[in-house]
Amino acid sequence: MAEATEFTVLLISAGTETVGKLLGWGALLLGEHPSQQRFLRGQPDAVPRAIEEMLRFEAPSPVQGRWANEDLTLHDTTIPAGSKVLLLTGSAGRDERKYDNADRFDVERQFDNHVAFGFGVHFCLGAALARLEGRVAIEETLAHTVEFTSDRSASTPVHTSTVRGWQSVAVTSA
Repeated sequence: MAEATEFTVLLISAGTETVGKLLGWGALLLGEHPSQQRFLRGQPDAVPRAIEEMLRFEAPSPVQGRWANEDLTLHDTTIPAGSKVLLLTGSAGRDERKYDNADRFDVERQFDNHVAFGFGVHFCLGAALARLEGRVAIEETLAHTVEFTSDRSASTPVHTSTVRGWQSVAVTSA
């Protein structure tokens, strides 16, 4: 029973914390990139791709802890079996080896994949729901608001050991 309770708490907290942070990043990024916001207002069918770009560009869950079950060599470095490993998924989203102009926010970017939701057996159980929630929230926000700008310096960040994002995002109509 305790295991089921702990898993339920994990699903609820992971699902609300990360999606909330994704939406904060979305508001901030679209406010800082008015041309991207205008594009999405005119092309709402592009919002799912924009969600992927938001996840890649500012991953709400920027780190994932793992243990190496066996020796593994990546980029000429061997990680011994039994090692604790901290995967920097936020950094992976900015890897120039994978993404052209990785430090540019581009809602029209084409994706084959990213690791914001993990990978393989550790892929996020709630990824489809998070994408759906993000898509609906961004589509509805753009459909029912005027063009807006955001002010990072007047926004309030929040950092925890597992997620990063915004407690509040300052936006004003453009």
